[in-house]
Amino acid sequence: MLSLDTKHTALVIVDFLQDFFDPEIWPDSLIPKARTTLVKKTNQLVEFCRDKQIPVIWFKQAFKPDLSDAFPHMRRSSKKYTISGTDGCEILPELDVLPKDLILFKSRFSAFFRTDLEPLLKKLKTEHLILAGITTAWCIRSTAVDGYQRDYEIIIAKDCTQAFTETDHLQSIRAMDGYIATALSNNEIRKCFST
Repeated sequence: MLSLDTKHTALVIVDFLQDFFDPEIWPDSLIPKARTTLVKKTNQLVEFCRDKQIPVIWFKQAFKPDLSDAFPHMRRSSKKYTISGTDGCEILPELDVLPKDLILFKSRFSAFFRTDLEPLLKKLKTEHLILAGITTAWCIRSTAVDGYQRDYEIIIAKDCTQAFTETDHLQSIRAMDGYIATALSNNEIRKCFST
């Protein structure tokens, strides 16, 4: 079993934003259907990390209304979501976000790309990253790869992640687990700190 040190671990939660849980924007996505379970499991993980004094870092994807800083595929399709200043860019209200938590913004899949995450993790003396959020196939996987390439031990909180499709989710977990990351349930994550 992986052994983790609370003093050198951070929890990074990516893009649990209202727009991604809107079935009108994503009619074929599993994410809106998984909302209740994801919120419950994520709040459990957040509570555990707070009890262990592990920093909790939330990420919000945000784009300008004119999409000038958005993904090329968004600009091509003019499909707008997670627009800065809108409710859709806000974290789900059921999630347990506290004022002492850290909130960072990103405009690409990886939470490392053009953000303040790396200097923050260095300041916190982080060695182990627990990743939760959506989507497993894009933002979580991209962040895991970038974290691994920076020599972080990556843990995927598999109870607290979801992709647009179950196939994408399972294939992404399978591709990362045992190679660039370790995919663990909440119960398994808890056990990593008890050894």
